[in-house]
Amino acid sequence: MGANTTKLLKNKLAEPNTVSKSIADTETMQSTAASSSSDNQSNVTKSDENKSVKTILVNALEAKQWNPNNPNSWEPDMREYHSLPESDYMLPSDGDEQNRLQLQHHIFYTVFEGNIVCPAAKELVKKSGTKILDVGCADGFWLQSVKNENPLPEYHGVDISEDLVNGVSVENDGVNLTFGNVLTGLPYKDNTFDYVHQRMLVLGIPKEKFPDALRELIRVTKPGGWIELLESDMVFYKGGSYTKTLGTAFFNALDRRGLDCYAATNLPWYVWKVNEHVTKQETKTVHIPFGWGSTVGDMSGRNGNTAMLGLEDWMHKAMGISREEYRELVQNCYDEWVEMRTFGQSRTIYFQVKK
Repeated sequence: MGANTTKLLKNKLAEPNTVSKSIADTETMQSTAASSSSDNQSNVTKSDENKSVKTILVNALEAKQWNPNNPNSWEPDMREYHSLPESDYMLPSDGDEQNRLQLQHHIFYTVFEGNIVCPAAKELVKKSGTKILDVGCADGFWLQSVKNENPLPEYHGVDISEDLVNGVSVENDGVNLTFGNVLTGLPYKDNTFDYVHQRMLVLGIPKEKFPDALRELIRVTKPGGWIELLESDMVFYKGGSYTKTLGTAFFNALDRRGLDCYAATNLPWYVWKVNEHVTKQETKTVHIPFGWGSTVGDMSGRNGNTAMLGLEDWMHKAMGISREEYRELVQNCYDEWVEMRTFGQSRTIYFQVKK
């Protein structure tokens, strides 16, 4: 599989419901580990004959209940987060995280050949009067990138980090950032937008609520408008011992919170749940190397490393290890990705809304 990954970076279309054997094998390994976990803790992995890897226990209670706004979760030197206690989103909202999101944006821009995949949306953004919404916009970087290429539409973004959207200084007129949560209702009227974009909310939307989030996107989209989604599996495919240790612990911790490690793989199923409002659906899937093979691989390796470090406040407690041990584990993962030809999977789906 590793030998074919670089070719996949050329963005050849994959079958929407096809998953490679190595991915399926990894899913089986992860699912087996998750199902065998006890209610309080799970034995994640053991050392192999080449590397000595500490057996790590997942603290199910910490994994499920940790929240940056909960005093019981507070520790000195924690990073800055959103201010919604009811949100499951665990990544920070500080400047370092915004820098990581910009790096992630450049990765997706490269592998999906632009800001927008949907051909109809590419035409819409060329027109004056088109209304565009980005859900989970962070500091509005994607919106600004689209606007730099297409200045005519009206641009809107919504995010759960009130401090973030209020603190952003948008250079150009026509970009409006607003505080809001797709799970509790977007602050817009029905049938407002021609094109709605949402990506990488896998760590913020529980599996059981994903169809409801899609219905909310559909609500604010005009009949005949377009929705484009992009998600990544939170899995390191073809990882070594350290990566399996971290990856399986991460899988268990996300599972405790009802979040979907296989959001990209399962994205077609979520869309199928709202099928009565969907027409002209298309899917595009890419495999992206972590730390090897190309400039994109190098960027993706840094992005994956930084993202896992961004989860330190939560994961070190969920795994029952010190911050220093967690950082060492993340670094060991990063070091072995090149050797193992580790890669990730991302998928975009776009469709026209019918009402």
